[in-house]
Amino acid sequence: MNSRAIYLRLLSYVRPYWKAFLASLLALALLAATEPLLPALLKPLLDEGFGNKNQNLIRWTPALLVGLTLLRGILTFSSSYTSSWVANKVVSDLRIRMFERLAHLPSTFFDNRSSGVLVSKIAYDVNSVTGAATQVLTVIVRDTLTILGLLGWLFWLDWKLTLIAITITPLIALVIRYFSQRLRRVSTEAQRSMGMITHVIEETCTSHKVVKVFQGEEFETIRFRHANNTQRSYAMRGTVAAAAVTPLVQLFASLAVAVVVAIALRDSQGATSSAGGFISFLTAMLMLLAPIKRITDVNSTLQRGLAAAESVFEMLDEVAESDQGEELTGPIRGALEFDRINFHYAGGQTRALTDFELSVPPGSTVALVGRSGSGKSTVVSLLTRFYEIEQGEIRLDGVPISRIHLKSLRRHIALVSQDVRLFNDTIAANVAYAQPDADPGAIEAALRAAHAWEFVVQLPHGMDSLVGENGVKLSGGQRQRIAIARAFFKNAPILILDEATSALDTESERQVQAALENLMRGRTTLVIAHRLSTIERADRIVVMEQGHIVEIGNHDELQARNGRYAHFHRLQHSQEQAHVQA
Repeated sequence: MNSRAIYLRLLSYVRPYWKAFLASLLALALLAATEPLLPALLKPLLDEGFGNKNQNLIRWTPALLVGLTLLRGILTFSSSYTSSWVANKVVSDLRIRMFERLAHLPSTFFDNRSSGVLVSKIAYDVNSVTGAATQVLTVIVRDTLTILGLLGWLFWLDWKLTLIAITITPLIALVIRYFSQRLRRVSTEAQRSMGMITHVIEETCTSHKVVKVFQGEEFETIRFRHANNTQRSYAMRGTVAAAAVTPLVQLFASLAVAVVVAIALRDSQGATSSAGGFISFLTAMLMLLAPIKRITDVNSTLQRGLAAAESVFEMLDEVAESDQGEELTGPIRGALEFDRINFHYAGGQTRALTDFELSVPPGSTVALVGRSGSGKSTVVSLLTRFYEIEQGEIRLDGVPISRIHLKSLRRHIALVSQDVRLFNDTIAANVAYAQPDADPGAIEAALRAAHAWEFVVQLPHGMDSLVGENGVKLSGGQRQRIAIARAFFKNAPILILDEATSALDTESERQVQAALENLMRGRTTLVIAHRLSTIERADRIVVMEQGHIVEIGNHDELQARNGRYAHFHRLQHSQEQAHVQA
């Protein structure tokens, strides 16, 4: 996308606030119109006031100066306030749009990107957009009108000298164009390097225990120092590109002023021949330097803003999850059919699932077992449509899930995984996630069913106790039971248990397993199991290897068959016995 297209798209976010922005521009236009009044007052003041002692002029000039200053102050405040209001509204709108898009992006997007980089885009990149969205326009409008007003006065005084003065314009344009291109490239790299800084910070914060135990403090500091130095390097390159423009422009402008002064001093005719005319002309020329400087300075703001806007729009243009389909109406039985599913992950060399077929009757419990990488988690990821199926079809109560609206599909699925995710909020808010007006009685019932009420009631604030970031204030078993209570509260007909007890000690596992048995009752349940002792009561056990089903049956049938499942069971049983004896 070229700079013009990016800028026009950016202005579309200003359009809803066009009245306030127009008021700001109008105030700027009036402010610019007052700019030539000062040099215009100087000519009669010097020629008539000091020279001819014009009493009326002497009497009214101080009042005019005070009134002019007061008017300019009011216009400056009005313009600054309204433009800042619009700029902050634009930033707020863009952040909301970016977060909305982020929340609806597919899992493949998050697989390939660091969360730190995404945080940087939403938190930092969008701030730079405001300069390009409003500040640039306001500066250009104000200073362009100011320059035109001053040039108009200069032409009226002496058009020949004015033409000589504006011969510097092509040189200024060349300087601005060269440094603009360089600044745009450097700004883009600076924003990427800021994303790397937030990435390192985010990883160090979330993995602080690993960093401490494996003595990675110095390593992480080196990583951060490298990212920080890279960002500093790009920032300084940007500073050089931005700072070099102004002195060069001022040099060319001073040369023009010097030439004009030399010619005016030798010329005995024209409006500049009197002291008042010459001082007025020279003052107007010198007053041109400030708006010219601001216009050249705003170029750096524009280029940084365009680079930031490009980053923002890149995220906004990401394709959201495909969410077309019908709403599920009426009671859901929970019958699942996996029909010849083929799937491989982006960048993967082999298929994660190959011709996978499985039928799950409503209300039954099916356990998926196998080595790591056998495709167990892929099955449930496809069922929840975290990833889209390449070939084949999954049906819920006979309806292909590709034809079911995403929200409708996921409304009927509850998930409890090994990697429990709790939000830095109260226990009640985590159980009734995304339902702030939930009935406290229903939350308590869910906690009791999950065997969590026994520890919740002992906390200082009960259900209103804060759990900390990702439940850091709770033990592993307590976090797991809060996750089970969340599934109870949702009361979905389909339940997915993804290694829900594998990271727990024996006592915690016993409590969690009791809660899970309550939760599974009457629901269609898919269990991904690491500890085979937890799935012996499953209606069917599916043994997987390299994306294929190699065995299927209940516990007794598979033990009698003496195949892969029996081998896994004996191996795990012997490991558990050895652990107990140790």
